[in-house]
Amino acid sequence: MCWGFRPEYSKWVYHGEGTTATTTNTIHTEEETMFHHDMHGLLNDLDVENQVEPHEANSNSAPEQDTLRSNFHDILKEAEEKDDKENDESCSTCGSSRWEVAEDNSINGTNPTKKKAAKILRWFPLKPRLQRLFISSKTASLMKWHHVERVKDGKLRHPADGLAWKDFDRKFPEFSSDPRNVRLALASDGFNPFRTMNTTHSTWPVILIPYNLPPWLVMKQPNFILSLIIAGPESPRNKIDVYMQPLIKELKELWEVGIETYDASTKGNFRLKASIFCTISDFPGYANLSGWSTKEKLACPVCGFDTDSLWLTKGKKHCYMCYRRWLLVDHHWRKDTRSFVGKEELRDAPIPVSGEEVLQKLHDHEFLVQYTDSGPLKKKSIFFMLPYWKHLLLRHSLDVMHIEKNVCDNIVGTLLGQQVKTKDNLQARQDLELLGIRKDLHPKKRPRSNTDYLQKHVIK
Repeated sequence: MCWGFRPEYSKWVYHGEGTTATTTNTIHTEEETMFHHDMHGLLNDLDVENQVEPHEANSNSAPEQDTLRSNFHDILKEAEEKDDKENDESCSTCGSSRWEVAEDNSINGTNPTKKKAAKILRWFPLKPRLQRLFISSKTASLMKWHHVERVKDGKLRHPADGLAWKDFDRKFPEFSSDPRNVRLALASDGFNPFRTMNTTHSTWPVILIPYNLPPWLVMKQPNFILSLIIAGPESPRNKIDVYMQPLIKELKELWEVGIETYDASTKGNFRLKASIFCTISDFPGYANLSGWSTKEKLACPVCGFDTDSLWLTKGKKHCYMCYRRWLLVDHHWRKDTRSFVGKEELRDAPIPVSGEEVLQKLHDHEFLVQYTDSGPLKKKSIFFMLPYWKHLLLRHSLDVMHIEKNVCDNIVGTLLGQQVKTKDNLQARQDLELLGIRKDLHPKKRPRSNTDYLQKHVIK
């Protein structure tokens, strides 16, 4: 195939396609055209410099066959090692059965009971998919964009311009010395694949995103790497670490050893390594991936154990009152006692909890085990198996889409007085009365019916 297809082979009619096909004019965008590689270009990238003639191939066939035979036996041996536990009836770690025995629903009831898998995971290996990024000379060049073509003028256009990227380069110079080493973002969230709310089902895909690409391509769907599919019907929650084991093992090997990869842009091999740059999720997913509970009184993962929270008696929820700590020291809101909680805010912004501090608090805890006596830390996240994870400046990040939507819905619903989405209700006014603040917003009593009513407030 290195010499291309036969010139007379112009119609694809020998693989089940019809001889008559309607032609349609397809308009491709610039992004789609960039990822639409011609077959000849791909074949030329795979071609080696010293091509041998057909009559010379016979003389060199013996060493090549020995190499292919060796590679085949290595793959076969690896597959046999993975299949050692294929016939196990229970988990080798906890001893739980791998089956859920379900009664057969046949009419006569003569059929034996059927075995149903207790948990199902679909795993797609990462290493060969990272290697494919460098098979084409076009994508191989784009994987070095963050180092070669990125404009370095101090403005934030790409994750490489941020503090987390630069801090990682400073701590791990050997990894950052080769710009082809891949930095991945891990995103995960649950969804209902049946498109109906009547059926309760939650499927969790785990997607990896290579951040080496330029910003106008990094979030395009062709660049997403689907790594895991955690089948439902329920959310894995904190047990997601059990499903992440094959991916974490592969990421650990990619960090410590790497994998030999062919670079089509330089026509040579190199040792490819990869690392997780951060995770992306919504706020409930943040708890599943990090192990820090995003509920109750210490729900803020940034404030950590210094979170200032207050339980609202009437609203039956926690309220977090420390948001003024991030303002400038001389900001006038810090001394505004009337509009806020009735006192000044003179404290500095809390310092985020580092990965080393988290590991220190969980030094006697084990992986893949849930705990209830460790405060907001419900587990020892499996990401700490990665040697570099505790040194990351930003380990977990939140999806902006969820924050924008939820905050916007609450603000607009409150301003417009929507009955379902407004936060200005009777319970909120009663909590203000119990706290002794904002007396102008306290609920009033009607003189005749003795019922509560909310006095309208004008925002100045």
